[in-house]
Amino acid sequence: MTSPSADSPLPTALKPLRRRSPRAIWAWPMLWLVLLVGSSAVGLWAIALLTQIPPLPNCEEISRLSADSDRLYCAKSAAASKAPDHLVAAIGLVAPWRDRHPLYTEAEPLLNQWSSDLMNVARREVNQGHLETALALAGIIPEQAESYQKVQSSMSVWQAEWKTGEAVQAAIQEDIAAKNWQQASEKLQALKKLYTDYWVRQQFQALKDQIELESQGWQQLQQARELAESTDISDLGEAIALAQTIDLQSQAWREARADVDNWSESLLMYSFRQWELGNLDTAIETVQQVPADPTLVPEARDLIQFAQAQRLVSNLSGWKPQLSDLFNLGEAISAVQQIQPGSPFYDDAQAQLTPWQQELQDLVQLQSATWTANLGQLTTYRYAMEQAQVVSADRPRRQQAQTLVAHWQNQIQRIEDRPYLQRSAQLARVGTVAAYQAAIAAAQKVAPGRALRVEAQTQIASWTSQIQVIQDQPVLKKANTLAADGKLKEAIEVAQGIKPERALYEQAQTAIQNWTGQIQVAEDRPILAEAKELAYQGSLTAAINLASQIGSERALYPEARSAITNWRSERAYLESIEEAASPEDSWEEAPADEESSGW
Repeated sequence: MTSPSADSPLPTALKPLRRRSPRAIWAWPMLWLVLLVGSSAVGLWAIALLTQIPPLPNCEEISRLSADSDRLYCAKSAAASKAPDHLVAAIGLVAPWRDRHPLYTEAEPLLNQWSSDLMNVARREVNQGHLETALALAGIIPEQAESYQKVQSSMSVWQAEWKTGEAVQAAIQEDIAAKNWQQASEKLQALKKLYTDYWVRQQFQALKDQIELESQGWQQLQQARELAESTDISDLGEAIALAQTIDLQSQAWREARADVDNWSESLLMYSFRQWELGNLDTAIETVQQVPADPTLVPEARDLIQFAQAQRLVSNLSGWKPQLSDLFNLGEAISAVQQIQPGSPFYDDAQAQLTPWQQELQDLVQLQSATWTANLGQLTTYRYAMEQAQVVSADRPRRQQAQTLVAHWQNQIQRIEDRPYLQRSAQLARVGTVAAYQAAIAAAQKVAPGRALRVEAQTQIASWTSQIQVIQDQPVLKKANTLAADGKLKEAIEVAQGIKPERALYEQAQTAIQNWTGQIQVAEDRPILAEAKELAYQGSLTAAINLASQIGSERALYPEARSAITNWRSERAYLESIEEAASPEDSWEEAPADEESSGW
C-alpha cells in the first residue's frame, strides 16, 4: 500500500487539534496551581492563628470582672516581689475562689504560700512594735488558707502580749516617777517572759536604760544640790556644771532646771557685785559658769556675752596658727560689738575690741604665711619669713611671729644641710677606714648651731666608732687566738693595748676579766682542793685557814667562802657535842683535843 503524498489532504478528525492555541494548553495547569497555592496559604494562616501567643493581660486594670486566667496571672506577678501590698493584692484576686472553681487546684498552693509570706511580714511588723499593722496584715489571710487557724492564734497572742507589756510598762513608769529604782528593775524582768522581740529586747532595753538614766540623773542632782549648799561661790558653779550633765529628756532634768535657774541667778548677782567693786576679771570668771538663757535681763546677757568673748580668746592655740583661732577671735570680736553703748559693760568691751582686732589682723597674716611655708620649699619658707616679719614689735602676735620665723629658719637649715648627711651615709656604706673618714668629713660640713648639727655629730660618732672597730679588731682577734692556745697572760697583755674610749674597749675588758678569772682559778683550785681534803680528814680548822688564803678579788672567792661557812658550822656543831659530853674539863682538854683532832 502506498503512503499518501504530501499534497494529499489530512483526515477531517485531525484538523481541529492542529488549530488549538498555547494559551488553551496552559489554562488548566495554571488553574490547579492557583488552587493549590491558595489552599496552602489558608492552611498556613490557620496554623499561625492557632499557635499565636495571646497578649498578656494589663495587670494595672485587672478587676473581679477580668478573666480568671488573667487574675491568676496577675496574682502570680504581684506576689513574686513578696512586698506586703503586692501579697495583699495577690491574695485578694484569688481568695474568692472555692474548690469547685476550675483554677482552684492551681491557685490553692499559691494562696497558702502567699499567706505564709504575708504572715512572715506581719511577724516582722509585730517584732518592731507595729501591732496594728501586723494585725491588719494577718487579717487579710482568708479562711481557706491552711495556716488560718495558726494565724488567728498568733493574733490573739500578740494582743494579749501587748496588753501585758503595756501594763508592765505603765507600772515601771510609776515606779520611776516615785524614784523606786529597785522595784522598777524587778518589774522589768516580767518582760522577759513574753515572746515578741519588741517587748523582750527593744522595750526591755529601753526601759532598763531609762531606769539607769533616771537613777543616775537623780544622783547627779542630789550631788549638785549638796554642792550648792556650800558657801563657796565656785561650788555653785560646779553644781550648775554637774546638773547640766543630766540628760535633758529625763524627769530628773525637769526638776533640775529650776535649781539651775536659781543657782545661775545667784552667780549673776555675785558677778554684778564683783563688777561694781571693780573686780572685772572675777566677774567674768564667775559669769562664765552661767549657762546661756535668752530670758535674762540685758545687763546679764551683756556680761555673759563679754565673758564668752573672753573665753574664746583664752582658748587660742599655741605657736602654730589654726583656722579655729581665726574663728574664735572673730566670734569674740562679734560678741563685744553687740554690746550697746548704754550697757554698763560697753567701755570694758571697747577696751578689748581694739587689741583683739589687731590680733585678728596678725593672725590672718601669720596664717597666710603658714600656708605658704607648708609647701616645704626654700623659696616658700623664705617668703613666709618675710610675711611673718611684717608683724611689728608693738603688735600682740609679735612673739608668735618670731617663733614661726625661727621655726622656718630651722627648716631652711634642714633642707640645706640634709645633702651633707645623705652624702655622709652614702660614703659610709663602703665600710672601709677611708670611706668612714670621708663620711666624717662630709658630716662635719654641718656647722655648729645648725638644725642638723646634733644628727651630724651622731653620725660622726658612729663612723668614728666603726673606724676604731676596724683598727682594733685585729688586736682583739690576736688576743683571742693566744687565749685559745692557753697563753692567757700574753692574751691579756695584747688586749690591754686597746685603750679606754675606744669602741672595743668594753669588749676587751670583758675578755681580760674572763682570762684573769681563768688564771686565778688555775692558781687557786689546788688550794681549795687541798682545803677540802683537810676538811674531809677532819681537820676543819686547818681547812678553814688554808681556804682563807683565797682573797676577795679572786675568782674562787665565793666558792671558798661558802666552803668556809659550812666548815665553821660543822666545827661549831662538833664542839657543842663535846662540851655536852665533858662539861667539867672541856676547857682544859680543848687545846689538846684540838691539836689531836685537827680542829
